[in-house]
Amino acid sequence: MATDKKDPKSNYIVGGYEFMSEIDAQKAAMDQSKIKLLEARAKVSRPNDIKAVYEKAIENKIFKTPIGWNYLCGLREKLLESGFSEEDLIPIPLNISMTRHSAMENLTVKQRIKVEKPKEKLEFGRIFPIVLDVVLFILVIVMFVITMNSDSDNILNYKTNMTNRYSAWDQELTDREKAVREAEKRLGIDNSSIYDGNTTD
Repeated sequence: MATDKKDPKSNYIVGGYEFMSEIDAQKAAMDQSKIKLLEARAKVSRPNDIKAVYEKAIENKIFKTPIGWNYLCGLREKLLESGFSEEDLIPIPLNISMTRHSAMENLTVKQRIKVEKPKEKLEFGRIFPIVLDVVLFILVIVMFVITMNSDSDNILNYKTNMTNRYSAWDQELTDREKAVREAEKRLGIDNSSIYDGNTTD
């Protein structure tokens, strides 16, 4: 026969609070054990001692769950009853936001469902490769222009550079030969056989 009772292992109940996860329930159990330890070790009855325990617990962030915060509320009540004012006591910090879920409820259905960031990423994903291709193409053209105009020899301008050098050498040799012939004429040396290759022994 089936029953409607819940499995006790699926409920994370500690100190009268039901937690949503096992980790939160474990934190609550830790807070309970810290409270028992504090009550056993610090047997305080004077208001100043209670205030010292209260302030140390808050400053050291000992408690992480409502069980610990409830214990701090009890200490606070004792301090207020013993003559301390609200201004004399440190407030109990809550490290969670209470409006997180209500903020989502204020949004319209379209605002909850509408997702614009993936659309932007999709457009960026389409545009980026095109931009990258254009940039790489421009870089290749610039490299070819630099290589063509470079003075050093490379595979693109080797023939042109060698032709230019050969022409310069040829012109230099022609100019020197002309200067030598003019010097020979001035000195009265006429030995054209040297230039023709008809030397005699």
